[in-house]
Amino acid sequence: MTRQGKKRTAPAPAKRRGEIADAALRVLGSEGSRGLTHRAVDEAAGLPSGSTSNYFGTRDALLEAAARRHAELDMPSSADIDAASTAVAGGLTQDQARTMILAALDRVIADDARLALVARFELTLEATRRPSLRPVMKETRTHFVGLATTLLRATGCRTPEAHAAQLIALMDGITADRLQPSERALDRAGIEALVDRFLTTC
Repeated sequence: MTRQGKKRTAPAPAKRRGEIADAALRVLGSEGSRGLTHRAVDEAAGLPSGSTSNYFGTRDALLEAAARRHAELDMPSSADIDAASTAVAGGLTQDQARTMILAALDRVIADDARLALVARFELTLEATRRPSLRPVMKETRTHFVGLATTLLRATGCRTPEAHAAQLIALMDGITADRLQPSERALDRAGIEALVDRFLTTC
């Protein structure tokens, strides 16, 4: 009982799982895959020792939770999706599609998103060694390819499905390049030029 005579309410399991998954992403982004342990996540989340293992008993389960949380955070906001859906329904010019693609890239490669970006590539590498993680990563990629297909179809692209897969690969390359030291990474003009060249082939 507290001094006011009320019991402290424990966080709901779903909320605690989310907190742990967020902490796992921070560990992946700052310490890399090798630094991801149940104890490290407990410390990052500010939880008592053993909390993470109570919710995710194996490292594979913890990695899967982190991957699902990353996919959730990577999604555009509901407001952005609604606005994009309205725009796409009316058809898009290439300039409008360009603006939307660059906005999506800006959100992912922003300076304050660097830890999340590093965590994404750590999870991608883990999936090459852990079959249990591959369905989650495949599901996420399939979703983004689907969004890209819808976007490109709205521009009148002749082969939207094929070009959508290429667009996601291009965006993956741009985000990976962002992890280079700043003097070697593409600048804004270079990124825009890449997107422009891609759209002219659609």
